[in-house]
Amino acid sequence: MPRTFPCPGSRLSAARRAARGRRCLASALLALLVVGGCARSGTDDERSGRKGPNVLLMTLDTTRADRIGCYGHGAASTRSLDGLAGAGVLFEQAYCQVPLTLPSHVSLLTGTWPPTNGVRVNAGGVVDDDIPTLAEVLRDRGYRTGAFIGAWVLDSAFGLDRGFDVYDDRVGGSEDVSRGESERRGDEVCDAALAWLSEVGDEPFFAWVHFYDPHHPYEPPAEYAEVGSDAYDGEIAFMDAQVGRLLAWLDERGLREGTLVVAAGDHGEAFHEHRETQHGLFVYDTTARVPLIMALPGVLSEGGSFGRLVRLVDVMPTVLVLCHIEVPSAVEGVSLSDLDESGTAADLPVYCETEYPRRAFGWSALRSLTTADWKLIDAPRPELYDRRSDPQELENVIALHPEEASALRAELEEMVADMTPGNAEPVELDAVAAERLRSLGYVAAGEPDGGDERRSGTDPKDMVEVYRGLMRAKSLMKRQDFQGVIAALEPLVATSPGSAELRATLGEAYLRTGRYVEAERELGASLLQLSHDPARWVALGDAQRAVGKPAAAEASYRRAVEVSPNYGQAWSRLGVLAATRGDPEEAELHFTRCVELSPSSANALANLANVLLQLGRPAESVGRFEAALSQQPDYAPAHAGLWRALVASGRRGDAVEALRRALGVLPDDPELSCDLAWLLATSRDAALRDGSGALALARSACEVGGVTVRELDVLAAAYAEHGEYTRAVETMRSALRAAERLDRPTQAMEARLRLYESGRPYRE
Repeated sequence: MPRTFPCPGSRLSAARRAARGRRCLASALLALLVVGGCARSGTDDERSGRKGPNVLLMTLDTTRADRIGCYGHGAASTRSLDGLAGAGVLFEQAYCQVPLTLPSHVSLLTGTWPPTNGVRVNAGGVVDDDIPTLAEVLRDRGYRTGAFIGAWVLDSAFGLDRGFDVYDDRVGGSEDVSRGESERRGDEVCDAALAWLSEVGDEPFFAWVHFYDPHHPYEPPAEYAEVGSDAYDGEIAFMDAQVGRLLAWLDERGLREGTLVVAAGDHGEAFHEHRETQHGLFVYDTTARVPLIMALPGVLSEGGSFGRLVRLVDVMPTVLVLCHIEVPSAVEGVSLSDLDESGTAADLPVYCETEYPRRAFGWSALRSLTTADWKLIDAPRPELYDRRSDPQELENVIALHPEEASALRAELEEMVADMTPGNAEPVELDAVAAERLRSLGYVAAGEPDGGDERRSGTDPKDMVEVYRGLMRAKSLMKRQDFQGVIAALEPLVATSPGSAELRATLGEAYLRTGRYVEAERELGASLLQLSHDPARWVALGDAQRAVGKPAAAEASYRRAVEVSPNYGQAWSRLGVLAATRGDPEEAELHFTRCVELSPSSANALANLANVLLQLGRPAESVGRFEAALSQQPDYAPAHAGLWRALVASGRRGDAVEALRRALGVLPDDPELSCDLAWLLATSRDAALRDGSGALALARSACEVGGVTVRELDVLAAAYAEHGEYTRAVETMRSALRAAERLDRPTQAMEARLRLYESGRPYRE
């Protein structure tokens, strides 16, 4: 009989573990997993100096198990994953612990339950340093470690980079602009992974490759658009092709036999089952069940299929045992090659939760316990499903089986009591990060409120149409259909007034349409729950400033920097307020901080440059304007400020050339045309004056920008420099009439009119 392993990952006492023998897998699984070479405990192999296998972990974001060929989907085009299953073990009933990307990956890569690691929603915190990651353990045993990430939601800010020599979380590089700045295609992720693998050499490696492609919106590359039954199948087929590239690389270098390959989904996807779309709201099998395949030639059976329940928290300890490494005591999952004392195989109890409804909407959180026969969903209106007769979870039979439900609830409570409660350190989201989270389709989630996280609040089942309406409103917001957002969300806010994300989104739409009073009301209400979101505080401040409450606006902006000291937009807004009230010294401090945080922001650099110019430091101002234009050559405010700073520095010739360059980049900008026309018409330096050029530019500005006071004033000066004084006088009189209608000062314009009437041009 093959040698067995201890069960080092469980935190249960020996007596309790024996009493729950069905929670550790037995010899039936071991026979399936171990066919040769006898995997051993970490201690034995560390003494013997035995080298463990390489590890290739591929996580398949938003991938339903039942949409892959080897799991029975006939329309699938998943030759690579099917082949991997044929070379290893397919787990038919694998489950995630949270149907959201970040917390699911945290459980997978640490082997800990969500209540223990504290990361329970996307962007929900940083993994505690006391919780070892799979990468840390492997690196400490001499492995080269590299991670290649497909979406911002797994950014290094959340702590999963610990233990990796390389953590490549660059996103936004795709030529496919629909994927924006928050994700990148699987082929780009695969390219990066293969480039790193090619440089590893003979050292053992751990490579984690994260494919995000099947995530909503489903937009496969053109050549995969018609593959399978729908676009989602096409996305999975494209991802499968990248899986194939990685496996082919192993084969080409003769590394397949020495590499443990793991393919695991992080969560599934709902297509209107239980009226849910996408994932995160519920914990039904549509989003909780995931694909899981492991292959290690000579050690794991080829073509094996295991039908009992397993969990993603079990992946880390299983990998470590197969690598002959002792499992850290902090790990709560169990190795899938453990035995119980009875020698019979058993299902592992599956814990799954979602805090998303509570933290994002103020409804109840959900959690579930899945066993071989039953699934209990702990909710305000609890649910019980007979998994044998109702695998689709269509009929809630809790009223028919109250005793079974009671026993399962007690088991769930006991299971949670055995977990070690932990809190993840909050993550500061800057403007870019907050927008990236929203661009991936996720709504912001608030901090835990300390209430009953199980059955308190409104049952999400009763609010699913509100959730769906918000998702539609988010799509409208992306298309900048703000009136559509308002029409969609106003009735939903009336239905669920405690849902912060509804009110925040509605408030943003009001802000974008100039309905500032309503924006202040909705954003203020949303911040009672989303008080950790600096973007919302800035939006509230913008609304307050627009309705004439500068003191309240400043308080909101300062609250934003208290929540997130590195939130550049808040510092920028504080600088604008200071400059507006005539305090350039304070404005300089705020804008300087903004530039420190966002050194490549043309807006931040130009704001600081304008304040420096106001403070009488034109040379410094020139440098900042030039830096802004080096970052964004078509940034019109920087061009407009640069020439003024050059003039203030006594460099009028350089100012003219700067404006010529600006118009080369922005040829249709009427303001820049007027600026250059003014210099050419009014300069004291005869070498710089050009009446014909000034007149052409001024006429062009009037045609493009409309006939305003500014354009008429410049056109009059150009006529005068060109020697057409009659037209200069007529044009200036028109400018004066327009200025009087707008109640603007006219003394300077009247002085220029007298010059033109006397046949003299104006000199600046």
